[in-house]
Parts: sequence; structure tokens; C-alpha cells
Amino acid sequence: MKQHLVSRLLKLMPLVVLAACSGSSDDAPAPTTPTTPPISGSTYVASIRYTSHNVPHVKAATFKGAGYGYGYAFAKDNICLYAEELVTLHGERAKHFGGSGGYLGQLGDTFPNIDSDFFYKLLFTPALAAKIKAASSQDAQDLTSGFVAGYNRYLKETPAASLPATCRNAAWVQPMTEDDAYLRFAQAAMAGSSMAFIKAIGSAQPPAVKVAALAKPGKERLLAAASYTNSSIFRNMQALHEHTIGSNGFGLGKEVTQSGKGIVFGNPHFPWWGALRLNQLHLTVTGKGYDVMGATLLGVPIPLIGFNDKVAWTHTFSTDNRFTLRYLALDPTSPTRYIKDGKAVPMTAVPLTISVKGADGAVTQLSRTLYTTEYGPMLMDSSFAWGSTAAFAIQDANLGNYKLIDQVILNGKATSVDSLREANATYSALPWVNTMAADRAGDTLYANYSVAANVVDPQLAACVPGKAQGAPFQDIMASTGVVVMAGTTAACDWAGAVPAAQRPWIKRSDYILNANDSHWWPTVGQYLNGYPKIIATGPNAEGMPQNNRTRTGHAIVRDRLAGADGLASNRFTLANLQQLYLQARFFKAQKWLPDFTAACLASSTASAAAKDACSVLAAWDKTHAPNSQGAILFYELYAGLGELNAASWWSVAYDPTDPLETPRGAAAASVPAALAKLESLVAGSQFDSAAKRRTTPAQVQTVSRPDGALPIPGGRYTFMNWRGVRNELYPGIVVYTADSKTNAGAYGNSYIQFVTWDDAGPVAEGILTYSQSSDPDSPYFNDQTKLYAKGQWAKLPYTEAQITADPNYKVIEVSE
Repeated sequence: MKQHLVSRLLKLMPLVVLAACSGSSDDAPAPTTPTTPPISGSTYVASIRYTSHNVPHVKAATFKGAGYGYGYAFAKDNICLYAEELVTLHGERAKHFGGSGGYLGQLGDTFPNIDSDFFYKLLFTPALAAKIKAASSQDAQDLTSGFVAGYNRYLKETPAASLPATCRNAAWVQPMTEDDAYLRFAQAAMAGSSMAFIKAIGSAQPPAVKVAALAKPGKERLLAAASYTNSSIFRNMQALHEHTIGSNGFGLGKEVTQSGKGIVFGNPHFPWWGALRLNQLHLTVTGKGYDVMGATLLGVPIPLIGFNDKVAWTHTFSTDNRFTLRYLALDPTSPTRYIKDGKAVPMTAVPLTISVKGADGAVTQLSRTLYTTEYGPMLMDSSFAWGSTAAFAIQDANLGNYKLIDQVILNGKATSVDSLREANATYSALPWVNTMAADRAGDTLYANYSVAANVVDPQLAACVPGKAQGAPFQDIMASTGVVVMAGTTAACDWAGAVPAAQRPWIKRSDYILNANDSHWWPTVGQYLNGYPKIIATGPNAEGMPQNNRTRTGHAIVRDRLAGADGLASNRFTLANLQQLYLQARFFKAQKWLPDFTAACLASSTASAAAKDACSVLAAWDKTHAPNSQGAILFYELYAGLGELNAASWWSVAYDPTDPLETPRGAAAASVPAALAKLESLVAGSQFDSAAKRRTTPAQVQTVSRPDGALPIPGGRYTFMNWRGVRNELYPGIVVYTADSKTNAGAYGNSYIQFVTWDDAGPVAEGILTYSQSSDPDSPYFNDQTKLYAKGQWAKLPYTEAQITADPNYKVIEVSE
């Protein structure tokens, strides 16, 4: 059998390496044996029990000890990555990595080091750290102080020359302070809001020259809606708009599981690099009734997603508007004063200075004055301009969210979905996520106690300038969901977050799911209506068409219960849920393609290449499984057709009373446009041969490793989710890949968990797709990725019996 052209070239091509992050050296000295004496004491005491894949199970009597043990274990696996993140938090990137450089942000955008430094110097201050600490409980403070001490203990006992190659002997690797830890919590809380605007805030400057008084102040012409939505500020939010930073989550209850116990499937879709990278851990605090296994974000010392002996939970990115942009009408005599209720209000000038390393290695000082308002900092780009009469600020509800760690501690102590919901409602401090859960008794929960800007519905109607005011912001809210409110009157003021009593939730004994659509449709046949509109605006509003992953999830449950998915029985088990997930079903393709391919194959004008492509798509199994011929062809066609989001593509329109089965069918009038797009694809070099049109994901979705390229399963648009950077290696040879050492450029499946219970306790399997260590030379950088590439799962041991029975069990006792 002739080998596929793409497969042959992939074997011959060099390793694909994108631009790596700063700090590495090819000729760094080899590690030396640490000579620092062991550290011991009684303030921080922990036992770190390691199981396969270097997952730490930290056991301690106190939160101080638990934080200490995890801080030490975390540093061993992630010292270089986190040390660089601390440089970013300090506003010192230009000092260490140069003023001309930049870095890949957590949402996939690139930020200049200088603008980033000014952003962090402005917002991430000792005063903010002090506020978070003061608002934290003693348990949260103890966990934090322990984490800092454990991280620093690793640095104390590891000489700089023995650090991983990426940061070996680097001056920017420094001990962590408690302020650093609290500011990292704030950074995590604002991942879905202010972190998208690092350049826009860090570079915001008023016009250089004051303007003369105008006869009609505040009448500067605003741009059309498209000019704003195509701006860099909106591009920085694109990952949020597209639900790229998304997730899937199931809670399956006793009515649909074979055992009668709950099952939770957790599937966050996050970047494989940087500050949103996840890390596995198990914390047991014997003196505090806390015992949770799961995963957490880089530098957050407690599981965010996970399970205990009675309940399991996961999160998905919610649709809440956590911030509003503010339109300011400026005082015509000064661009740093704005008019509110007829009075001029001065902005607060914040003079800042950063250190900048030049190309010659010399470090100089650079000063810039940034400005804040009662709402928050000023921001700007070429569209959201800071002009003579108008400017923009951002008001972020999560800037005042100081209870994240306390919220997570409380969640981990839950004993049922009822107590988990009560915990969620206590602080409503989960910054940007929905919660899906199930418990041992077989009940399930969907809840959105996320942080949303506390804007009431009348304010959305009256305070978002629209056509009556000569402004495009009502149109922008309708088309994108982004809220731009007037900052010209106190009637439009808001503060804090939407209170718990107004948040959506539902408890069920069959199932709940969320895949980044709003709260509106958490289970078949039941809809959650009437909640504050700020929670879900524009395309995410209640009753709007649902995305492909949401519809796929509901279809998986429907077909399982009907016994119509080709698997045995008609109830869920851990095993068959895993099988169904690995199918990578593409539901919208099932609903649209048959009509289109039939019309294409019957066409008298379609080219031979297009008809061949249509025959591939007609025979395609409508999945993005690794060996699915047609998946890559449809992937590109689907993207070219705007993900089939326009109503004009469909013959049966969307009906909010049937969000699963509508829209469906390819509209006859839309076939010529779709066929034209297909013709352009087959005329291009990527699909200009029969073999290329039959390319499978396993052949072109790869990450390079020293022992060869690994095929990465999943598709950007499907329930089993993964995307890489599209890279044309040679004319017509396209791969979807990521940086071989940092994983930069890869999004999607990260920590995946399948959790249920038997009579002995939790039964859990899963994977951390990019593995536990961020050090490319570590044996734990690639071990789980190899399993993931094969569609396999690792055990997630929780009970003492499971932990001690692990074949790679080992114990390290640490104290200080």
C-alpha cells in the first residue's frame, strides 16, 4: 500500500520549532550536585507522596504545611516557567529580556515587554497584595505563606548552576515573596478581563498637546461598529469571543449512570504554555477536614478542579461580562479630565519608571505617566483612541475580587452538590467560570456563581450609547456581547459583582452540562431564563443559538440513553463515556454536510477536484478522530465558512424551542457560496491532490519531541478539543503544531478527569495532556503526552490504598 505523501514528508522534515521564550542557553553548564544542607524545622511540615507521572500527594496537619509541600514540589517541576512569570508580575521583563522583545500572552496575543512592565507596575502593586491578604482567612494566609516558603526552600537547596537549562544561572530567578503570591492570585482572577488589555493599558497616553476650548464639547465623531470590532483591543479578546479559552463539563446523575452514582467529566481547554498552564496535585490537610485531588493554575497552591471522597466538580469559562469599557467625554481644556454630570473630574496621574536593557546590554531607565479614573485605568488603541474630546477606560469587577483562595478552600470541603452550591454562593468569588458537579449519591449541579459586573438591565438599555447618541456601542454589544458604557453620569455607575441571589443554578438527578454557552440550556428540556443580562449579552444571551460543542454534548447524552450510539446498554459508565469522548464527534457537520455534498456531487459546474472533495466529505464519519479521512478538509472548509454561524447557511432556521436539532440542513441558496469556497481550497496547494484531500488529523496535528513527532488528537471545533499553529512547512504541506520546548501555540485539552465512586471511594482516571513538568529536559515533560497521543488515560489515585499501591510510589518528608 502506497504511503501517504504527507506521512513520508513528516518523517523527513526537521523538528518544527517556533520562536522559543527567552532565557535558555545551548551551552549552559551541566547541573552540579546540590551542596546546600537539608532544611528542617517545625513551622512547615509535610509529607509529599509521589505517584506515577510525578503527581504530588501532599499530606500535612495544617494549611501551612500543605502549602509548603506543594510549593516545594511545584518548584521542582516548574521553576523556570514560574520564575519568568514572577519577572512579568514585577514589571521587569524589559530589564532582564530587553526593551525590544515581547512575549506570548495567555490568550495567544503578543505583548511588548515595555508595555507589559508599565501595565504591571500600574495595577499589580504592594497595596493590591495587602488588600488581598487582609481579606483572606487565616487558612488562606497559611496556605499562601507555606507555598512561598516551599518554593523558596527549593531555591535555597538548589544552586543556580543546577537549575534547569532554561534558567540556569539566570539573574532573574529570585525567591518569591508573599506579595508575589497574592498578586499571582489577582492575575489569575483577571485572566478573563484585564489580562487581555496589557498593551492597551500599558501604552495608553493622552494627546501630547492640550486643545483649545470647543463650542460643543464631547461631540468628536465616533467610528462605525466594525472599526471597533476590528481593533487590536477586540482582537485581544478574540480568544474569549470564540470560547477558545473554553471547556466542556458533564455532571451525570443516578438516572443516567449504570451504577446509580454520579460521574463527572472535566475538560478545560486552556493554553499549553504560560500562566494558564495547569498542574496536578492532591492536598490533604488532616487538621482542617480538607482532602482534594485535581489540578490548579500555575502558581495557585490548591486544586481548582477536582474531587474528594463525596463530590467532584469541574469548571467551564462563563459568558459573564466581568468588565465594562467606559466611554469618557473629555474636558475640552484638558485630555486628562473628563466630564461627569456636567463637572470636570481629573484623572489620577501615576508616574512610573522601568528598567530597560538595550541591545548592548546596558540598562537604562524609562519613565511613562499612566492615568487611572474612578472606573479603572485608561486604555487605548488606534480605534479606541484617546483623542481631544473622547477616551476610554476599563472597569474590572475582578480587580476587587480578593476571596479566590477562600472560595476554593470552601468548595473543596463540600460533601454533596448541595453543600458545593452553598459554598459557591458564600463568596461568589470564582472569577470567570461555571461549575458542573456530581456527587456520590447521584445528584448533579450546574451553577454559575462567577463574577459579573454589577450592571442592572435598565443600565444596559440606557447607559450603552447607541444610534440615538450617534454611537455604535449598542450594535457592538448585540454583535459581540462586549459592553461599552457611558462614564458621563452617576446614573451609569456600578460597583462590585452581581450578588449570589441573582445567579443561575440547577440541581438534577439526570445530567447537566456546559460547553461555554450561557446558563440558558444546562439540560435537555429545561431552560434557565430571566437572569441579569450582564451575565450573557449579545450572541451569548438567553435563547440564542448554541455552539457545536454544546449541541454535541446534549446529543451524546440523548443517543446514549436511546442506545443509539453503537455501544452496549443505554447508561453511562466511566469506560463508555471515555469511548464517546474519544470519538471527537462533529455535530454541526452531521447536520449540514449531507445536503451540501449531495448538491455538490449533483452539480454540473463543480470541478473534478471539488467533486472528489465532496465524495471524501460524504464518506467522512463526521468526527475529528485521529484517523478520520476528511476531518482536515472539513476543518478548513468550516473555518472558511465562518463556522457556519450565519443563519443563511441553513435550510431550517434556529428555533429556541429545539436548540439541539436546529439549525439544520444546508440551504439550497447557500450551496454556490460554499462550493466556491471548496473550489478555492482544492485549487490551493494544501488540497490539490486526492491524497491531500484525505489527510487525517494524526498525520498533520503534531508536536515535535526528541524521539519523534507525536500526533495530537482532538479538533479546534469539536468536543474533544485541540488546536495548534497552522504552519506550511513546504508548499502544500501544512501541519498544526506548537513550540517543541514550551508548547507555545497549542490550545485545548489540558487536564481531563473522569470521576465516579465505588464502595471504597473515588474511582478516577484522566490525563494532563502536556505532562506535569514545564522543563523540556525532565522525564515528566512528555510522559503523559505520549499516553494522550495514544488515546489512553492515567489512574488518578486518591485513597491511601490507591496511592500506596501505585507502582511509582515514593515519599519525601519536608519541613522548615
